[in-house]
Amino acid sequence: MNFNLINQSKLKLGLVWWNQFPNELRVITKIRFFASVGAGGIIYLTSLIFNNIGLSATEIGFGFTISAIIGTLTRIITGNYLNVRNNIQLPLKISSLCSIVASCILIYSKNSISYVIGQSFVGAAAGIYWPSAEISVPYLCNQIELRKAYALVRSAEALGIFIGVFLGSFLNSFLYLKSIFITDIICMSAILLILVKNKNRIEFALDTYQNNRNKLNKESRNIWHKNTIPIISAILLITTCLALIQVTLPLDFVKGGINRVPITKNLTSYIISFQLILLFIFQWPIGSWLSTKGRLFGLKFSLLNFFFATSILYISSYLFKTGIYLMITSIIFCSLGISSFLPTCTDVIFKIAPSSKKGFALALLSQCFALGYFIGPLFSGRILDFYGDASLIWASISLACVLIYLRIFKIEF
Repeated sequence: MNFNLINQSKLKLGLVWWNQFPNELRVITKIRFFASVGAGGIIYLTSLIFNNIGLSATEIGFGFTISAIIGTLTRIITGNYLNVRNNIQLPLKISSLCSIVASCILIYSKNSISYVIGQSFVGAAAGIYWPSAEISVPYLCNQIELRKAYALVRSAEALGIFIGVFLGSFLNSFLYLKSIFITDIICMSAILLILVKNKNRIEFALDTYQNNRNKLNKESRNIWHKNTIPIISAILLITTCLALIQVTLPLDFVKGGINRVPITKNLTSYIISFQLILLFIFQWPIGSWLSTKGRLFGLKFSLLNFFFATSILYISSYLFKTGIYLMITSIIFCSLGISSFLPTCTDVIFKIAPSSKKGFALALLSQCFALGYFIGPLFSGRILDFYGDASLIWASISLACVLIYLRIFKIEF
C-alpha cells in the first residue's frame, strides 16, 4: 500500500511538472519525441546495418553525403517559406511523408543505388523537418524562457532517440535486421495524427505569436549580430562532431584502432545505447543549468567536452584491450557535449538573427547539421577505408575544438 502511495505521489509530481508548460509546447514536444524515436535508430544504426549487408565505409559515407546535399536544398526552401509564412504544420506533414517513403525504400534496399535513393529521401525529410520543428518552439513556448523550452524538447528528443536505438538494436538482433525503418513508419504516422488532432490549437498560437512579432521595432528587423560568423563556425564544428559520433564512432568500434582490438556489432549497439541513456539523464538538468548562464556558455562548454572526448578517442587507438575502456569514458564527455549544445544552439541562432530572418536563421542552423554530415562522414569514410582506423580523425577534431574555443572565448551577449 505504501508503494502505491509513493507511486501515486511521483505520478502527481510528474504531471505538475509537465503541466507547467503551455499546451501548444507540449504538443510540439510530443511530435519531436515521436520524430526522435523514428529517427534515432536510423541515425545511429543505418551505418551498421548497411555495413553488415556488404556496403563499404566509403559507400555508407557517400549515402550520408547525398542525404546532406538534398537536406541543404530542402532547408533553404523551408527556411524561406517560414520567413514568409508562419505555418509550421504543412512542412511537418510533408517531412513525415518523406520519411515514410525513405523507410519503405531502405527496407527493400540491397545495394548502394537503392541505399543512396533512400538516403536522399531521408535528407529531404530532415531538411524540411528541422527548421519547422526548431522555429515551432519560440512560436509555441508562450511565456516560458526560451532556453528552458528548448531543454524540454531536447529532453524529449534524447528519450526518443534512446528508445529508438535501444528498440532498434533489440529488434534488429532478434527479429528483423531493418526493424528501425518499420519503427520510423509507425512514428511518422503518429506525428501526422497529432498534427491533425491539434490543427486549430496550433494555428491559434501561431497567429498570436505573429501579431506580437509585428509590434517589434522595424529598425532592427534586418540587423545580424556582429559575432555571427565565429558563432556559426563553432556550431558547424560541433555539428561535425555530432555526425562523426553518430556515423564514424560505431564503425571505429567495430574496425578497431591502431592497437585497439575491434568489438562486435551487438556490443557496439549497447555502448551507443549507454551514450543515449547518459544523454537523456544529462539533458534536462544541464539544459536548465545553462538557462541560468550566459547565452554562449553552452557552446563553450560543449567545445571543451568534445575536445576531451576526441582526445581520449585518439589516445585509445594506441592502446590494446584497455583502449575500449577509454572509448567508453569518452562517451561521457560526448554526452555532456551534446546535452549542452542542443538546447543552446537554437536559442543562440534565434537571438543573433534579425526579426525578419528568423526562419532563414533556423534553416541556417539546420544547414550546419547538414554540412556536418557532409564534411564528417564523407572524409571519415575515406580515412577509415584508407588508413583502417580513425585516430587521424579524432586528432584533427580535437585540435579544431581548441582553436574555435579560443576564438569565441571572450564573446558574450
